[in-house]
Amino acid sequence: MTNLPHLLQLAKLQCRNGDMPEARETAAEALHTFAKTEQHSFWIESARVYLQSCIELEEVATAEIVMLEALELLASGKLSESLQASVQTLIASWFLAQGKAAESQAYLDSAINKATHSRDLEVLARALLINAFQLSFNQKTFTQALQLLSKIETLLAEIENPELSLIANNVRGYIYIESQQYEAALNTLWKNYETAKRHGYQTSISSVLGELALVARAQQQHEHYRLYAELALKGLNPQKTPRLYKRILKVYPESERNHKAHYDFEIDEKNRFVRERTKGPIDFKNQHILFDMALMFIKHPGQRYSKEDLAEKIWSQVYDPDLHDNLIYVSIKRLRTLLEPDLESPRYILRDRKGYYFNSQTHVHFKNLEEAPL
Repeated sequence: MTNLPHLLQLAKLQCRNGDMPEARETAAEALHTFAKTEQHSFWIESARVYLQSCIELEEVATAEIVMLEALELLASGKLSESLQASVQTLIASWFLAQGKAAESQAYLDSAINKATHSRDLEVLARALLINAFQLSFNQKTFTQALQLLSKIETLLAEIENPELSLIANNVRGYIYIESQQYEAALNTLWKNYETAKRHGYQTSISSVLGELALVARAQQQHEHYRLYAELALKGLNPQKTPRLYKRILKVYPESERNHKAHYDFEIDEKNRFVRERTKGPIDFKNQHILFDMALMFIKHPGQRYSKEDLAEKIWSQVYDPDLHDNLIYVSIKRLRTLLEPDLESPRYILRDRKGYYFNSQTHVHFKNLEEAPL
């Protein structure tokens, strides 16, 4: 990057930092400069930054004039075989961003042939990467996409291009997540996180954190899920990177963010649904006694329940130490296992000399009812 002209360096840096409006403006200025001086390789790279900015700003149509200029340049006969391949990958990306897969593939096939013939490894890796990205849209072609990504990895071992490495691993991570290969996804994503951090790709860091949040949610690691998602959003400006910001919002919707902010528990008694702030949804399936016990505690915060009270209210029996002591102990332990984020330091189901009770400082919301006055 240090060998690039100042304007192009600046545009790429702005893009890397997630300043997409500024990157597009700087890239437009660079395009004008390089067109006048016929510095074709720099013009093509500036057009790539311009297109990427338009895609991230969800304004693909804005790139049409520049892409038509790219088509004219391709037809001009002024480009080497390698530069022709580079322009074709650019046009293929443009068509793919518009959902025109067939048109994109035609340009990719030609670019791959030209890059292979001219031995331009970087352009070849880029063309194969766009192809792999397209194949990742369909689960039936995941295997083909992964095979291409392996070829790309071999090519990238010969050249230093962290940007292409990040994109390749992002596609690989996506495929692993969609295939529910979560350990493989984590290995790939953490590798990407380190690469993005080392080279200062701020938007890539947020993108990786969003994918890590998806994995954590799938593995029911709810605290990690919220942490990763919140960090991902914190690193983005919705005006400067709207496409990526909206993608993270789909991972971490408003209902999750609001819930964390206001309630320790959300309860739908009718549907036997309980959600804890950090653990997320709690499975009370076939746990009818524990659900009834949880409701009794939660609906009466601060009220002490002795062993005699529990035997009577939960099992409708007169307390018998031989029968109920172990039963109560095991039931409370199981209930804490379900409700408490940290079983070693319970904060909801507590006990003193008068009996067991529910922490009155807990904030509970009963769905379709007024918030419980806790």
